[in-house]
Amino acid sequence: MDTHPSRPVLVVEVAESSLTLDRVRKGSLYARAGINDCWVVNLVDEVLEVYRDPVPVSIVQNEWKYAFVRLLRRNATVTPLAAPRARIRVAALLP
Repeated sequence: MDTHPSRPVLVVEVAESSLTLDRVRKGSLYARAGINDCWVVNLVDEVLEVYRDPVPVSIVQNEWKYAFVRLLRRNATVTPLAAPRARIRVAALLP
């Protein structure tokens, strides 16, 4: 890439006490902003929540969500959409 990105290609939230806020409120805001790849490092359940493919829920209320949601356990790997050759171990993201 030759230019500086105008918006993030991946958002990662690390959540314990803010888990509901990160999933619902922030997730909706990120989806509405067109962020295609959003991850929540869920410290409560020790999983990585991967959210992709933002879609409108209600055009009238301007509510958005992610159509694709996947929970990955510690032994899984994840690939960011913006770096398709990268492989990240979920265990490396968890304490």
